[in-house]
Amino acid sequence: MGTIEKKLTSGIAFAIGFVLMIVVLSIWQYRRIQDNGILIRHTNLVLFKTQEVLNAAVQYEMNIKNYLLTGDSIFLRRADDSMTSLRPQIAELKQLTSDNSSQQPRLDSLLFYINNNRQELDKAMQASRVGNFGIPHDLITTSATSGYSSHIHRMIDSVVTEEQRLLGIRRNTNQNRASQLQFVLWAMVVAVTFLGYVSFRKIRIDLAHEKAAREQLKRFNLELEEQVLRKTADLTASEDKYKTLFYKSPLPKWIYDENTLSFLEVNDKAIEMYGFTRPEFLSMTLKDIRPVEDIPELMEEIEDVRKRPEVYRGAQWRHVRKNGEVVDVLVNGHTIEFEGRKARLVAIIDITERRQHEKQLRSLNLDLAKRASELAASNAELERFAYIASHDLQEPLRMVSSFLQLLQKRYGGQLDNKADQYIHYAVDGAERMKALIMDLLEYSRVGTAKEGFGKVDVNTVLTEVSDIFHERISTAHASVDIGPMPCVWGDKVQVTQLFQNMLSNALKYHSEQPPAIVIRAKEEPNFWQFSIEDNGIGIESQFFDKIFIIFQRLHNKSEYSGTGIGLAICKKIVERHGGKIWVESVPKKGSTFYFTISKKV
Repeated sequence: MGTIEKKLTSGIAFAIGFVLMIVVLSIWQYRRIQDNGILIRHTNLVLFKTQEVLNAAVQYEMNIKNYLLTGDSIFLRRADDSMTSLRPQIAELKQLTSDNSSQQPRLDSLLFYINNNRQELDKAMQASRVGNFGIPHDLITTSATSGYSSHIHRMIDSVVTEEQRLLGIRRNTNQNRASQLQFVLWAMVVAVTFLGYVSFRKIRIDLAHEKAAREQLKRFNLELEEQVLRKTADLTASEDKYKTLFYKSPLPKWIYDENTLSFLEVNDKAIEMYGFTRPEFLSMTLKDIRPVEDIPELMEEIEDVRKRPEVYRGAQWRHVRKNGEVVDVLVNGHTIEFEGRKARLVAIIDITERRQHEKQLRSLNLDLAKRASELAASNAELERFAYIASHDLQEPLRMVSSFLQLLQKRYGGQLDNKADQYIHYAVDGAERMKALIMDLLEYSRVGTAKEGFGKVDVNTVLTEVSDIFHERISTAHASVDIGPMPCVWGDKVQVTQLFQNMLSNALKYHSEQPPAIVIRAKEEPNFWQFSIEDNGIGIESQFFDKIFIIFQRLHNKSEYSGTGIGLAICKKIVERHGGKIWVESVPKKGSTFYFTISKKV
């Protein structure tokens, strides 16, 4: 009996040891499931943060392109918001994947591509602000297939692919461990049953304790099952978040079967834009939203996609809404697997308004070019008319002037004073008419062509002009203060004539004081600004514009000689050199004439 009892005691001890081992093993396995659950949540968090980075990058690029298309500054503010959130998101993503050495280089490359993409978009904005729309157009049409935008998406895809791979491994591991835990639990139940059976035979008094132990283990089992259910629910919720990103996207999106071209899923924005209900969409194919004449080209594109599915696609197409309206869209898509089928995920951007604006802009540019051509032809015709008219008038005027001078010389003093006065008026009128015609001829010669342009040293020009007026300057006891002058790009003859006319006016319209003339030059980013200041009689402010109009005079010819063309010629010369001319003056205190000459050739 002692031997049997000893064997029973040994069996019970062995059974107890076996149960304890199973309990320890189950606890260890449970902790492994918990640890693996943490890894699964971590992987889902990485995927979620990766999608946030992608959304921010897409939002930034979309807002910049919307700004390039519309010029609306609200898109710039949205783009700044996206870029502000993008960098900390990438930094957080790097921190989350710090334990994965294969992801770090991908995230570094992603940041590199995002920074370069931003620089490209900045260049496009700068180009559009100066009227160069070629760079923005090229960027918008090529960035999805070969630019930094495509690199960003491929890098995001590689990060997501790696995390999904890890997620799959960890889910499988968790399922295996759950199965193992269930096996362990069943083994523990068997062991407990066996222990109860042995204990029941050995000592009845231990039956109550064994029953309590079984109840405790049962509660432990239930707790484990509840935790497993909670973990499964968390995983389902995580998957629901990714579905929300598709259905609530601000861009119309759909998924279609690559073999049948049937729509497999559409989001709310696509339903809103196209007008079809979800059941209608899911009963249609890609052909149903394309104009009939575009279907052959669509099929060629589909065939190319089937041959090279790995290539990220982006192209402009025409789509037909439910109401029959045809819209222009930008289509981007890439290959995915959906419910075990080979499919493509497509995102749509409506560019109808942009295309209309482009057509309107082209039409306006054509009208502007036509009007500019007509205006240039009209100006050229007017210049030819003025030249021919003034040239043809010189010959008869020369004859009239010559005979009047002969009449004055031969019969001067032989007639009465009245006749001498009439002859004097006639000679004076003929001379003034001659001067007027010569000035008009000179005005007509100031053309718009740039053939005579070259480097002109204004210091040399002013030296020559000062020599021309040396006698007048000495006679009037005038002072001429000339500051340092630059070299400009222009017509030397006309630049000389410009300063000659300006200095002549400063000497002519002087006050009772000796003329004091100051000539200065100031450099600006795109032009040189010149000023001619005098202390003469000044000009009323209401005549500031009138004095630059041809034949406009403010004084009687008996007070100051001239034809009223000099400042008009100056204005024409300045405009030919890409500048403008204006005056600032105070009556009886003097005037300052300003004009500019462009630095551009």
